[in-house]
Amino acid sequence: MTGHFESLINDVPGNADFLTSLAAEWDTYGNHCDGLADDVMSSAHLAPEWAGRAREDFGKSLERQRNRYINLGGDCTTASSAISVYAGAVRAGQKYIENLRYQASKLDEEVDNAPDPLEARVENMPAANVLVLEAFIRIESVKRAADRCAQDLARIVHIEPVQVNNKNPTEVGQMVQLSAAENAQIQKDLDALKNGTFNWEGMKQGQIGDCYFLASMAAMAQTPEGQRRLASMIQPHYDEHGNVDGYLVRLPDDPAHPNASPGREVFVHSKYIHGATQGGRVGVYSILEAAWGQNHPGGTNDGGNKPPGINGGMPADSFKVMTGKSATTLESDGSEGSYNPIERVSIITASILHQPMVASTVNTDATYTDGMASVDATVNGQPTQIDLYGAHAYTIVSADANGVTLCNPHGFNPKTGGGRAPATFTLSWEDYEKYYGNTAIGEL
Repeated sequence: MTGHFESLINDVPGNADFLTSLAAEWDTYGNHCDGLADDVMSSAHLAPEWAGRAREDFGKSLERQRNRYINLGGDCTTASSAISVYAGAVRAGQKYIENLRYQASKLDEEVDNAPDPLEARVENMPAANVLVLEAFIRIESVKRAADRCAQDLARIVHIEPVQVNNKNPTEVGQMVQLSAAENAQIQKDLDALKNGTFNWEGMKQGQIGDCYFLASMAAMAQTPEGQRRLASMIQPHYDEHGNVDGYLVRLPDDPAHPNASPGREVFVHSKYIHGATQGGRVGVYSILEAAWGQNHPGGTNDGGNKPPGINGGMPADSFKVMTGKSATTLESDGSEGSYNPIERVSIITASILHQPMVASTVNTDATYTDGMASVDATVNGQPTQIDLYGAHAYTIVSADANGVTLCNPHGFNPKTGGGRAPATFTLSWEDYEKYYGNTAIGEL
């Protein structure tokens, strides 16, 4: 037998058995990390009589270390799954190629047994070409699986930087893996975003100082077009069993490299324990916030640190990253009429056109006592005195000739004198320009 046609079928690259063994090693290491997490917490019982401030700080340190081990273990388990998916693609590809080679060998047999082998080879050439093409397509698909696995491995293992305030570590930047129930809820949110039916209200900022980013997300989520734009940034990631084990998030612009586009894609399978929620639960806001943090080498630390984190920033920069388009920034110094008539009309027009907008209490001469300033607002149609936060970003809900309606990403507003008021309120133009020195108008 010549084996001519069979020799045209190339091999599938990769070693499925080795990959399966490697996946098992990653899984074992992930379980080992989980065991180390338990060991860390059990050490707290070694000194049962120890009490006081030092004991409390030690407990917090143990909790931080435990979360790091758990997250690292989860990363290893997810990496194991990614390798298993690739191993499955290689193994299935090899079986497919074996079948194609068998079919090609049958064509070779026909040629060998024919009275005129040359004529038989010519007659069987079209059928052989089909087999060769099928082999090429399958081999290319396995190569793509290899690329996806390599990309997943590069994205999956993530060590979140510890947030440090005044040289002391805090719990703010701690992360924990998403549960199956939380993934299911996020999937519902994603479906609603894609359909333009997502309820944008209910955001509650956590302890991370990224109000500028959260307020920008809420501003985009007010319209179906903005919702679909947010949804387009998030793609579910599946494990070897077909279950969602995280999300691939790509922001249109890379905040670390603003002149390069598109932005870096990150893998998110954890949430900030003290991060943003939606209606008191994890949702797409939580996913995008986690991706925002992973796009910054400093995690939840201050933006002015080296490396920079997400604590502190301006809405115009958020809009640029999330939409890929530059935002318009209008500024007021707090004096009467400092938003001139043209600028007021620009804000009102942007509201009519449903452009996302965020206002920030910065760059004004307004007086803030202990970071707060009391203002007369309208809440649910009733005059209400509330306290505004200094250096804080608020989502603009609407604007007209009578004033500006805003929403606090904290999910509420402190009432002057005590208590809480709803997050959404309306200010007169005079108070708006007094307290809000920066208005960012985004483009979708």
